Parts: sequence; structure tokens; C-alpha cells
Amino acid sequence: MEDKNLDIEELIIRYCEGNVSENERCYVENWMSESEENFQIVHKMYTVILATDIYMVHDKIDVDAAWEHMKESLGVCDDESKSKKKYSWMLWMQRVAAVLFLPLLIGTYLLYINQQQENSSVAQILEIRATSGMTAKTYLPDSTLVYLNAGSVLRYPSEFAGNKREVELIGEAYFEVAKDPSRHFVIATPQQAKIEVLGTKFNLETINKTEEVITTLLEGKVLFSYQKGNLPCSVEMLPGQKVVYHRACGSIEIHKTDGVSEIAWKDGEIIFNNTSLKEALHLLEKHYNVEFIVKNPAFYQYSFTGTFANQRLEQIMKYFRISSGIRCNYIDTYGTKNQIELY
Repeated sequence: MEDKNLDIEELIIRYCEGNVSENERCYVENWMSESEENFQIVHKMYTVILATDIYMVHDKIDVDAAWEHMKESLGVCDDESKSKKKYSWMLWMQRVAAVLFLPLLIGTYLLYINQQQENSSVAQILEIRATSGMTAKTYLPDSTLVYLNAGSVLRYPSEFAGNKREVELIGEAYFEVAKDPSRHFVIATPQQAKIEVLGTKFNLETINKTEEVITTLLEGKVLFSYQKGNLPCSVEMLPGQKVVYHRACGSIEIHKTDGVSEIAWKDGEIIFNNTSLKEALHLLEKHYNVEFIVKNPAFYQYSFTGTFANQRLEQIMKYFRISSGIRCNYIDTYGTKNQIELY
């Protein structure tokens, strides 16, 4: 990819939204590695996008005020000696700031600013959300890396204190926990399950609809704690295991897995590896923010294998029709999720 053929401004915003090809991703990351300034430009724009609900934007925005607030928060200063390209970048940033910065400052960015202004030593609870159709990547105060799947929420303190590092997850996230033998890393879920680790790589999903918690361990060890009635129980997981906890009956299932299918979402992929229809539809529902209605229970006997990246949902449903004869019917709804009947 040549520089003259590349609109770096447009490419960076697509990179922050996770809407780039593999070649484009490599290009942006190489560009970021060229200088600290390049890295900060991308990092700050990514923070702004994560911290704002773009659907609440009103047409009447004070562009000048929004830009001045943006410059003050990001530490941007005017310098007439900047190159023409840099000036063009700032004009683009001004347009983005006017749209993204003013309406709602939620999540980590707002709370970070408030924390700095208050100059308080008391840890605050930060919240990061991944909107529908997007994933988010962030580092926690202990350098733990977290990928947050679409529609998920992660809450954590601005500073970990005491002998535990405690966070709360609603939805799905992939964790690479920073090792700290003196402080266990603990994740709480709405289903009253807890995952406790020292340093490891794993995927965790909480499903409110079915009251399930699914943990897939790639490296290290995880202590999965859950409730069976009023009795507290726990199981120590090993790499290559997936635990499915059913809160309604207090039972767990343990499966063997290589973890490839479970964590493919963080790279923008959907991977089926002899995957049952039920699990395949679950992966598609998360990725495309839709809801499937299976009209023929016989379909649940089918399983699928294939890898999809950047394909439209219609293309994947065509694959279902060709391989198994499953047809679909799109239902227009006024809710947040479109419904698709399979017949």
C-alpha cells in the first residue's frame, strides 16, 4: 500500500472502529510505530470514540467550543510551523471532535478527566462499553489487556488497592491478565459466578438471557467459582478447557477446546469448527446484533465448519442454505435487534 494512495485520516478512524483489512491494519500499526506522536494521535482518537455515544448527537453543536474543549483535554496546541499534512489532520480532528466529543462523555475518558480534576486519591469506578457492531480494546491499571466484545460492559477501579484486583463483566471479554502473585485477579458476573486468576489468557462470556457463564482457558490456571443452590462450589480449570455454568440448575459442563472459535471475535472473525447450529447462531447473534428464530427443531442436528471475516450476514446465511437447506426470512422489527426466521 503506497502513501500517495492512502487517506491516513480516513484509515485511522476505520482502524479505531475495527473496520479495516489485514493489510490496512498492518499499515496503521507500522505508521504508529514510526513515532510517539503518531501513536498518541491514534490512541487519543480511539479513546474519544469509545467514550461517546454517537447516536445521541444533536445537529446544533457549538463546533468552536467543542474543539477548544478537545484541545484542552488532549493537550493539543496550535503551532504555525506544523506541516500542511498535520494541519489537515487537525482540521479532521476538529470535525470529529464536534461530532463525537460534546453529546455524551461516558466511560473511561470522562471518568479519567474527572479523576484528574478532582485530584482525589480515592479510586473511582470506571466503565467501558463496546457498542453494537464494535469491539473495544483497553488496558487496566495493572497492565492487564482486555478485548471487549460488542454490547458488553466492563467496570473496574481507577486503581487496584488491597490484595485483590476486582472487576465486573457484563457480556463477553478476552483477558490477558498481568501476573501479580501478591494480588489475585477476580472477575464478578451478574450470574453470581466468579473467576479468579493470577496471570493467564482466557475468554469469559456472561449470557443474561439463558443465565449462563462460559469460560474458555488458553493459558495458565483459573478457579471458577459458582453457586449450586445455597452451596458454594468451584472447579480449577486447565488450558484447553471450556466450562459452561447453568445458573438455573447450578450445574456445569466441561468441554475440551482449542479456543480458536471462542476468541475469533476479537480479530473480527467468525470460525465454525464442527460447530453445532445452536452455538453457530449464538456467535452470529453477537457479531451482527440479530436474533434468530428456529422454526424447525430438526435443524439443531446440523453442525458447520468454515471461517468468515468481513462477510455480510446474507453471505453466511447463503452458506447455511447451500450446506443444509436452511432458509431464512428477515422480519422487520422496531426493537434494537432484527429477527431472522429459519425454516
